Amino acid sequence: MSNPDEHQHRQSLKPGDKGHLSDLKRGQKAIVLDFHNDNAALRRHLLDMGITKGVVVEVKKIAPLGDPVDIKLRGYELALRRADMRGIDIQVLGDR
Repeated sequence: MSNPDEHQHRQSLKPGDKGHLSDLKRGQKAIVLDFHNDNAALRRHLLDMGITKGVVVEVKKIAPLGDPVDIKLRGYELALRRADMRGIDIQVLGDR
């Protein structure tokens, strides 16, 4: 059975809305605001891959079953699991 709170996160975010990186749809851009996870190794790994506060990310591709998700940042694409993306707070950017 799905968690009602998790279902709520799947709604479409509009420019200016805040949420988690996992909430974005294909083609949406956002700026990273913060991290909230207890796994220090994962946090370090995300930082090493260039996911830092203030970086702009764009969802490029989503796998057929929804996991993993390809995001573009700093001129390259990166595949992340949705579970890891839930720990990254973002604010959606408008079309540029």
